[in-house]
Amino acid sequence: MSTAITVDNPEAVKLFNAVWTSLEANVGRSALTFPKCIFWLNGAPGAGKGTNTAFIMQKKGFGAGPVVVSDLLQTPEVRKIMDAGLLVDDKFVMELLFKKLTEPQFRPGVIVDGFPRTQVQCDCLKLLFNKLNELNASEPAKFAKPEFHILVLDVSEAVAVERQLKRGREALAYNAEVDAGTKPGPKQEIRKTDTDAAAAGKRYRVFAESTVAPLQSLKGVFAYHHIDAGGSLETVRANLAKSIA
Repeated sequence: MSTAITVDNPEAVKLFNAVWTSLEANVGRSALTFPKCIFWLNGAPGAGKGTNTAFIMQKKGFGAGPVVVSDLLQTPEVRKIMDAGLLVDDKFVMELLFKKLTEPQFRPGVIVDGFPRTQVQCDCLKLLFNKLNELNASEPAKFAKPEFHILVLDVSEAVAVERQLKRGREALAYNAEVDAGTKPGPKQEIRKTDTDAAAAGKRYRVFAESTVAPLQSLKGVFAYHHIDAGGSLETVRANLAKSIA
């Protein structure tokens, strides 16, 4: 069995134990079959996570996915919580995410877009890795030995803002064509950060200030891929292919 990763964060330990207990009670121990390989994808707004996901899947031979954390929060169950004025906390998010990852289509490997983003979540990721190693040691024929990769797409604030605004311009033009009847609906969602440079810059800085340091704490723990995503698509994908090979 691999040496367990030490986590000196009581909050994370308490949270993870609660999530795992709930998960095991809901799906059963025998169903806790997580993907063999998980790429935990993160990056600043406009870094190209969505743009490059299919490319990464093709390079790694993943047939299903990705699991996008923000999409998990669009379910009627989550909407009911939000409509009641309640917060969707880390425990609930991880319960949704971990349960999703036990679905059989993800067994060979999957990309998870948007997790972890805080230090507590990063520490819970270490505890998840420990737990999956324990399962593998107990029944290696049933539970895969986990392989975690941290993949961070990095861009400057200027690039992030410009790409967000470009996305907004393109969405506005598309929606205008939908209104004119020359494009099939539905309209594309447009965030304030896609049309307001100040809001786009603030969104970038929130990521830089709250997520970058926690992610960097995973260097030396898991395979860590830091990609400069500020260049052309061809350059970025060449660097991606080399890093994740």
